[in-house]
Amino acid sequence: MFLVAGMLISFIIHAIIGSLQLTGAQSNPVAMRIAAEVLMTCATLHIIVTVILSIKTLYAIKRSGAHYFKNNLLFWVRRISGLTIILPLIMHLQIFGAQHEGAYRLSVFTTGRLISQILLVVSIAFHVLLNVKPALLGFGVKGHKKFATDFVFILSVLLLVFAVSFYVYYLRWMSN
Repeated sequence: MFLVAGMLISFIIHAIIGSLQLTGAQSNPVAMRIAAEVLMTCATLHIIVTVILSIKTLYAIKRSGAHYFKNNLLFWVRRISGLTIILPLIMHLQIFGAQHEGAYRLSVFTTGRLISQILLVVSIAFHVLLNVKPALLGFGVKGHKKFATDFVFILSVLLLVFAVSFYVYYLRWMSN
């Protein structure tokens, strides 16, 4: 649960600072880098823990001989939704994380790259939406239904801002 909290907090910080940069506003590159590094560390650890738990689940299924796939469909949807983030994330790192002699170098932001980044936002939104309830239960939040609705609303607004920021950045590239 601490990894999830760390990912969410560092993601929001990273995305807000990134949105400011993409739209041409001033932002703090040091804070951006720290948030990105914390986010990638938490995400990597989250992936490792999830893979380990998924392997243990598969082992238990095989050992028991009872798959109950239909009953556990949401479990597998949550796992698969996490996997859908990986390719757009790799593209994000390729587009915005390239360094040359210690300085970040941006490559041309084409329509395909815009689509990949919108897919990143959508896949994150879908994954978080699927996992909000178990995360809140894991944190022991009382009245998690009301809190989940508020959280999803705020996150949806932020994700919309992030997607619009990618589009603004795309328009700025196309106008040059």
